[in-house]
Amino acid sequence: MERSRASLPLAALLHGMIGMYVVPVLVLVLVVVALLAHAGLKWALWLLLAVAVQIALAFLAFDAAWVGALHGINAFTIIALAEVGARAVAHAPEHVAHAKRVMRPAM
Repeated sequence: MERSRASLPLAALLHGMIGMYVVPVLVLVLVVVALLAHAGLKWALWLLLAVAVQIALAFLAFDAAWVGALHGINAFTIIALAEVGARAVAHAPEHVAHAKRVMRPAM
């Protein structure tokens, strides 16, 4: 029994729209910010890869239901990468040698 997209619950529609449009745009913005800030680029690129895999798994899950489990597991990977990347950037002046001369005090 095939359901049309119009008959999906609102939560499922929001999940799909946020996952396909909002999250990829935010990750691309994060990559640009990481490039400009000279900190956290490695984590931003890993996050970009994880989001690309997440979108691919979402489409593959329509053909094979077990891929949906991978989609859920990868969501936790995305959360973990975002958290570890945020912590790495928060401590960037200690770990990134050139960050101290790039950063300027607020006036």
